[in-house]
Amino acid sequence: MKKILAIIIFGVLLSSCKKTEPASSDKKNIKNDSITTENLPQNSETDSEALLASFSKKRLEIIQKLKTLSGEEANALYEKYSSENSSLLHAIMEKQNALLEKFYNEDEKDKEAVKLFGTELLKHQLNYDEIGEGIVEITTKNDFYYTIFKDYVTNDYKDYLYLISEENKMPYSSDAALVISFKDLGDRIILWENFMTKYPNSKLIPSVKEQYKFYQLDYLFGQDNTPTVERANELYIYPENIQEFDRFEKKYPKSPTVPLIHLFRENFKDENVSRLITDAQEKL
Repeated sequence: MKKILAIIIFGVLLSSCKKTEPASSDKKNIKNDSITTENLPQNSETDSEALLASFSKKRLEIIQKLKTLSGEEANALYEKYSSENSSLLHAIMEKQNALLEKFYNEDEKDKEAVKLFGTELLKHQLNYDEIGEGIVEITTKNDFYYTIFKDYVTNDYKDYLYLISEENKMPYSSDAALVISFKDLGDRIILWENFMTKYPNSKLIPSVKEQYKFYQLDYLFGQDNTPTVERANELYIYPENIQEFDRFEKKYPKSPTVPLIHLFRENFKDENVSRLITDAQEKL
């Protein structure tokens, strides 16, 4: 059961860049800002170059566009732009699929090709993202959206983009294992709890809350290769995780995550513990 849960968590984390859909009224204000690749060359050696050029051109257009928008309109533009960028980056990755598959090759020619394209990506504020299990993607720099939108969006979006930019400074998970420490994950949970308390009516709450719940699950259960419970012989919570739970409870006694920690500690031997936790999360 825990293995299935970890797989689900990992899958959602890979798609964490997906944002809440903007309201229909906001969409109307930005209807002419759609990114399209229909007129770009589709079968030439310069495909990825054209797509990268389109990516950077659109970024400059967005920067100019923002100067004419209200805060709510800037929020909607961010939603639309980030979603369409995801599609554009996917198209770039498709064009460079052969290269990405050779990312870890030891052949000197492959290593040089990977390095050269990485240098090209940096020119467009992009970089490689090694997400684990031999998978490499292309993504924006950690503060890409925050830098563009921070002076134009409403305060909730500004704070959201700042938190995301800080989180993206380093990988979160790789090869079914947490890369950050459990302490850092616990503190990350608190940051999002504070965000939801500060902006209870934000349009971002549904997507933030969904990600927040997965952070809670990872904090309690860990991932396949960084579990919180020893299951080989006698079941027990690792001492370092007990210590972290104690730290969290003492430092953040009013956190909604504290009751979940208690529930987990009391029921971690129960085969239905994951269901107990997820049911409790729904009541938060």
